[in-house]
Parts: sequence; C-alpha cells; structure tokens
Amino acid sequence: MEEDHVDRVREQWRAVRPDIDTSPIAIVARVGRAAAYFDQAINEGMARHGLSRSSWDVLASLRRTGPPYELSPTELYRGLMRTSGAMTNRLHRLERSGLIERAPDPGDGRGMLVRLTAQGRELVDEIAPQHMETERRLLEHLSAEEREHLESGLRRLLSSLEQASSGPPREAGKRNLHP
Repeated sequence: MEEDHVDRVREQWRAVRPDIDTSPIAIVARVGRAAAYFDQAINEGMARHGLSRSSWDVLASLRRTGPPYELSPTELYRGLMRTSGAMTNRLHRLERSGLIERAPDPGDGRGMLVRLTAQGRELVDEIAPQHMETERRLLEHLSAEEREHLESGLRRLLSSLEQASSGPPREAGKRNLHP
C-alpha cells in the first residue's frame, strides 16, 4: 500500500510520542486534505466561468430548488455552511453579475428572497455537467465498491455530526490539514 502524507505525520508522532493514539488522524486529516484537493480542482473549473466554488454553490443551490429558483439568504448561508457576512458579499457579487436578483419576500414583509435569473439558470445548466465530470475524475482511482463504502461511511459520520450539533459550523472552509 502506498504511503501518504498522513502516514508520515502519524509516524512522526509515534517517534516522539508513542503514547498518543493517532488513529483519528488517519481519517480526519485525510478528509481535510482530500477536501482541499477537491476545492482546488473545483475552483479551477469554476474559474473558467468567472466563478468560485462558493459562488457556484449559491447558484447550484438556487437551481436545485426548482421554479421559481429562490431561497432566503438565511436558508442559503445555513445550507452552505457560510457566515451571513460572507454570504452577503457573495450575493452582492452575483447580483452585480446579473446571475441572481433579490426580491421582497411576500411571506415576510421585512425579508428578502434570492432568486436565480434566467442568465444564472443558463450558466448553471451549462456548468453542471462539467462540474459533475470534474468530481467524477477526482474519484476515478476508487472502484465502484470503494466509492460505495466511502459514501456509506461518510454519510454515517456526517449524519452523527449533524445530529450532535445545533447547526452547521460557521467557518466550514477553514481546515486543519495536519501540515
């Protein structure tokens, strides 16, 4: 089996502190490091369309909701695990680009809804197949059986973390990658 960075980190810990159980690093660090590689590949793909992964996530979230392709800013930032301040800045940029618009919420006189524009919908529909191909390529070194096992284990892990938490982490994008 090939050695990776996390194996070397664990070996370093064993050399200086053999009394510490480093087995959690085997998963936590690998998930964090893999996520960084995923983010890099996805951001590179999105940059070709003038977007970042974070902006794509907003647009894709709106598109997935179906007509009229709208959500409240709160629904967006909670679902995407971003701070409300970061979401506000992102929405401003997407609105200036003509990809979203904000409209008063008819169900809440003080609230606003974020809606995907026709231009935004066309862009998402163009990018989505390319994006899925990028994600497929990121996983191509795993067999179908390995992907199924990984999916099942990650689903169980995420479900337990979500149930134990009062909400999504506020700064999900900041990871300790065990340098």
